[in-house]
Amino acid sequence: MRRNRRFPLLAAATATATAALLALTQLGGAHSAYAATLFGDDFSDGDTAGWSKSGGTWSVVTDGSPALQQAKGDTDNARLFAGSSSWTDYTVQARVKPLTLPANGATALLARASGSTTFYRLALLPGDQVRLESVRSGTATALGSASRPVAAGTWYTLGIEVAGSTVRGYVDGALVASGTGTLTATGRIGLQTRYATARYDDVTVTSGGTTPTTPPATVSPTATPTPTSTPPAGQSSVVARDGSGDFTSVQAAVNAVPSGNSSRYTITIRPGTYRELVTIPADRPYVSFVGSTGNAGDVVITYDNASGTPKPEGGTYGTSGSASVTIDGHDFTAKHLTFSNSFDEAAHDYSAEQAVAVLTRADRLVFDNVRFLGNQDTLYHNSVNSGTIGRAYFRNCHVEGDVDFIFGRGTGVFDRCEIRSLSRGSSSNNGYVTAPSTMISNPYGFLFTRCTLTTDSAGAQSVHLGRPWHPSGDVNAIGQVVFRDSVLGAHIKDSPWTDMSGFSWKDARFFEYRNTGAGATVTVDRPQLTDAQAPTYAAQKYLAGSDGWNPIS
Repeated sequence: MRRNRRFPLLAAATATATAALLALTQLGGAHSAYAATLFGDDFSDGDTAGWSKSGGTWSVVTDGSPALQQAKGDTDNARLFAGSSSWTDYTVQARVKPLTLPANGATALLARASGSTTFYRLALLPGDQVRLESVRSGTATALGSASRPVAAGTWYTLGIEVAGSTVRGYVDGALVASGTGTLTATGRIGLQTRYATARYDDVTVTSGGTTPTTPPATVSPTATPTPTSTPPAGQSSVVARDGSGDFTSVQAAVNAVPSGNSSRYTITIRPGTYRELVTIPADRPYVSFVGSTGNAGDVVITYDNASGTPKPEGGTYGTSGSASVTIDGHDFTAKHLTFSNSFDEAAHDYSAEQAVAVLTRADRLVFDNVRFLGNQDTLYHNSVNSGTIGRAYFRNCHVEGDVDFIFGRGTGVFDRCEIRSLSRGSSSNNGYVTAPSTMISNPYGFLFTRCTLTTDSAGAQSVHLGRPWHPSGDVNAIGQVVFRDSVLGAHIKDSPWTDMSGFSWKDARFFEYRNTGAGATVTVDRPQLTDAQAPTYAAQKYLAGSDGWNPIS
């Protein structure tokens, strides 16, 4: 591994040019466009310079790469400290591998350490427990905890984010605990064992946290009001085609939601195919669509406009106007139903056959057990404007199409979803899964984690993972996509990224990490995240924003 020590504190220069701003969002530099690296050590130089020893037996050993080992297992609170006592808001991250972890043991990462007995601590504990603690004068107070597998001999990536009085703990990129701390507002970092032995590697400290309290000037992280609490349960209605509910159409039920609605409004939809255009306006937030049976195939909302479909008043609908369902109201949720665009490509000869099933332009959206069906441009995950980020979480969903069927500048996490490519009858090119247009100031575009990429009948080596979309030639639309921990079918090309409209895919932010399956062959044309980088590109990092949103379950 390369030497990665930066100590003492480095000052980050302000990036003003487009190329400089892009460089900050690329992997290998700061973790985001607004975070500077304050300290880093991967122990590749074989020493512990910059660290202050305090008990234990510390040495640099090899564990795939150089790593720092604490080998004394009968010592309480053996630790090292590093960094600056003046650090305030920051995120510290390290890879940690417990070697021995007895019943009274712990292996931990420390933040804002103002001495040997006062600090914040994220600890791996026996019994499959992770605990975030505030330690003052040696007395620990739990800020939060989580149950998750903890095994000796396994590497974990721990992270602590301190921002004002807010403290958050992460394991392998997932938020596991958070709380409010009252310790000193500044301090160093530390590595700790308690009656345990462990190895540590790839320690980094970045300024400002991964969830910045002040967003970059070039982009507002969200135009959505930040709720002080979860909206209370509100009104509800039932949609049924047969007249047995409150409404016979979905749009009629949406129209009945009060303008300026401030509580959850649940619209339960009974089985049937609802052929209608549906729009959730911006002044109707907190709306939920719920299929009544729990089977996503029982409730279908569909229409069949395409971009080139003539409008009655003249002209054509265009890509955005082709959407069967348009979501402008923030905090929308959908469960157990299907959104579809049923445009028949074979029956028409339009020059523009983009046909959107769902267009999102709002923030904090959740789709759970939802199917998105179409061909070209099925799911348009966007935002209200280029200076605003729109976030969405897709859990256990099914998305299918052929050309650019997941596209836009939105920030979206696809968790445990089936991504299904439809055949276009070609032996060499059956389309593109993604076409992101993520703005350069946004470090997060599309994340596919624990997904399965399948096909109906597309041949081997015939589908691309994606290509960079620059709407109207916008040079600041620098697409960002990560496929990680997913199973890729044989239809995925060995060189899965490709250019679009004269823009090179190599200038985009395309990465993979630990994928499997016949389509996951690693080649020179497939940039891979390193183990150290991977936690920065996990689901909660994408979704947290400035309000700490966490819909993941």
